[in-house]
Amino acid sequence: MMYLRECPKCNGDLNAEEDIHGKYVSCMQCGYLKDVSSEDSHTLAGKTFVIDAPKAAKKRQKKVRQAA
Repeated sequence: MMYLRECPKCNGDLNAEEDIHGKYVSCMQCGYLKDVSSEDSHTLAGKTFVIDAPKAAKKRQKKVRQAA
């Protein structure tokens, strides 16, 4: 799972991973690592966010003259 803009060091993107030693998060930009215990899950875990994309600007249409 990825957490966008959550790195406490550089505000980069964190990636949650797991290996034989347990769960951890690592920053893709600066390399920050933090172990995450099973009881101490990430603050955003289980929450759903809706991200509104900006609407595209309407294109102008040229008026076409009709031949009479």
